[in-house]
Amino acid sequence: MSTHVETFINQLVKKINKPESVESECRIRITDHAYHWYFALSNSTKTALHQALESIADLEIQYQRKVALGAFKHIEYVQITDGRSFIESQGITPKADEIQVAFHHLEAAEFNVPWWDDTKSEIAQVWSSNKTFYGVKRNQADRLFDAMKLVEYIVQSPDAEPVPDIRTLSAELYGDSKKLESKSFAGLIRKLMLPHIDDDVVGLVEDGVKLLEYFGISKYPIPMRFKADGLLHCRGVIDLSALHYGIGVSPDEVKGIEWGQRPPYVLFIENRASFERYVREIDDLGLIIYTAGFPPRSWAHAMEIIIAELRGAVPIYHWGDRDAGGYRILAFLAKRLDTDIQPYLMGVEEQVQTQADDELESKPVLELMQALESARGYPAISVLYEELAKLPLESLPWIEQEQIAPVSPLKH
Repeated sequence: MSTHVETFINQLVKKINKPESVESECRIRITDHAYHWYFALSNSTKTALHQALESIADLEIQYQRKVALGAFKHIEYVQITDGRSFIESQGITPKADEIQVAFHHLEAAEFNVPWWDDTKSEIAQVWSSNKTFYGVKRNQADRLFDAMKLVEYIVQSPDAEPVPDIRTLSAELYGDSKKLESKSFAGLIRKLMLPHIDDDVVGLVEDGVKLLEYFGISKYPIPMRFKADGLLHCRGVIDLSALHYGIGVSPDEVKGIEWGQRPPYVLFIENRASFERYVREIDDLGLIIYTAGFPPRSWAHAMEIIIAELRGAVPIYHWGDRDAGGYRILAFLAKRLDTDIQPYLMGVEEQVQTQADDELESKPVLELMQALESARGYPAISVLYEELAKLPLESLPWIEQEQIAPVSPLKH
């Protein structure tokens, strides 16, 4: 079939192929407005097109009756005598059938996810309007259901349960070890989950890959780094006091920690370089925990175990960038660990350490306040929020952690 024949037929099909049904009979006028490309063809090409159309069953071609002597006779209208037969003869599935099949598959699809039934209703409404749901067409339902398989896995997996590496998990779920590495597929999973996860998480997982990493799904699980002076209970017992610069351990191995002497403080550090510098330059008994920016779910569970006996007993701090991301991490940790966490070296009073010719980048104060909004119920965060609200300035200079030399809270 030539391109011109295919284009002509597709325009006819669009007129009769409706979501509710296929029009059984229809007369379609061939106007210069709708078929301008047809009128622009050479006469020989139009003649070949006419011959091809005349050979198609269920089509009756009516040419112009009144034309100037010697002028070319264009098609005036096309009469479709059996719409369904015509569409099916072209290998096209009627939209009504496609919708019925898609809805049947949608209705039959079950996932152990609390919000799936509501999402199902939303999908049905979108597909009924001949639109895509998060970019998924109704004839691509299997792609949507594949994404929901991983959503179900995430929702049903306890925080402490070890997560296989991304390729092993992909092979287990789909028989394809690389499916979860597709950025577009990971993006679909992110879109499905965004309305149902913590707002602070939403603000920090800017793509599907980041979302999967948050749930511990990555190529190479990153050991959780922290420094402490105690006995770490895993399969056996590790004396952490023997490790001057801390330890890296798979978070699912952390079963508990025994303190010979209670740490004087807990400090979460957002940036890896700042963490490594801190544990090398500051030598005291503080518990120092690297968060890897926004901590993966399994890390947060391990953190909960490690600080269990310290909440409410010693001051807990978070040191990150003075920007919306750093403040969102602060808010998330406070809520996830359900404890008051004080901002450290990232407050309103902190001064930027720069060279004379450095350009300062500023962050809107309103943006910083919005990042803290969800955790205003915690006293230290509420104080920071109020300090921001009272500022006469519309913006504050951005402070990146690496700009600040480590200093112990015991000496600050």
